[in-house]
Amino acid sequence: MKATIVEPEDVPYIWDNVAPLLSKVIQHSEGELETDDYLSNLMSGSMQLWIVTENKKIILSMVTQIIQFPQKKVLRTIALAGERFKEVHSQFSDMLASYALKNKCSSLELWGRKGWKKMLPDWKDTYIVYTKDLKERMH
Repeated sequence: MKATIVEPEDVPYIWDNVAPLLSKVIQHSEGELETDDYLSNLMSGSMQLWIVTENKKIILSMVTQIIQFPQKKVLRTIALAGERFKEVHSQFSDMLASYALKNKCSSLELWGRKGWKKMLPDWKDTYIVYTKDLKERMH
C-alpha cells in the first residue's frame, strides 16, 4: 500500500479512477460541490488530491484544501472515500501533518459525519455544523 499526493498536472490522468470514489462523498454533503467541481480545483492547485494505491489500484482518495483565516491557516479534509481507511490512517495522518506544517498550517480539520470520531480518537470534535435548507424560500 502506498499513500501519495497527486501533482495538479497529473490529476486528469487518474481522474476516471478517482471520480467514482469522490462521487460517493456527494450523497453525504450539503450540495456544496459536485464531483466534477473537484476537478478544476485540483488541477489549479487550490485543492489537493491524495490517493492510496495497492497493486496499481486506487483504493482510497481524499481531497484537502488550505484555508487561510485572518488569524490562522488550516489544512481541511473535505472529501474522503474508499476502502480500508483504518489501515491507511496512520500513513495519511503523518503525511497530512507534514504537508500542513510545510505549508505553515497550524492545524488539521476534517469535514465528515459523526461516525468519523470513532476512527479519529486523537482528534477533538470542536463543533458541529447544523444546516437548514432555504432553497424553497429563494423562489
